[in-house]
Amino acid sequence: MKKPAALATFALVSLLASFAALADQTVYKWNDAQGRLHYTQRPPAGIASEAIVVRHGYSTPDASAREQTPDELQAADKAERCQIASKNLEMLSEAGAVKRRDQYGQDHTLSAEEKAAERESAQAAVDQNCPPPT
Repeated sequence: MKKPAALATFALVSLLASFAALADQTVYKWNDAQGRLHYTQRPPAGIASEAIVVRHGYSTPDASAREQTPDELQAADKAERCQIASKNLEMLSEAGAVKRRDQYGQDHTLSAEEKAAERESAQAAVDQNCPPPT
């Protein structure tokens, strides 16, 4: 009967020791005469040091770092598509030549007809993804 009691006592002492290890600890930060930075568990004698409390455990994210809901992700994706389509429409609406790289990696200047077709496509993307102006 003494063995189970001793085993239980050992288990309890081990458990308490592990809780003590998880408790907040203080570390001291200081520079030596050569200017080298040191971290120790005890403050150095006769040298100015800074006490740093080391906390164990986990942290919870703040509200800005939380995961987005599917609706929020969809709204953000739509806003990004709106921004891209708006920039494309603006570029295609300006005077001047527009170049596009083809499937072979060669630059190709769009003809007036190609530019008009691209402008229509960009306008459709704006209409689909951007909220109507108020």
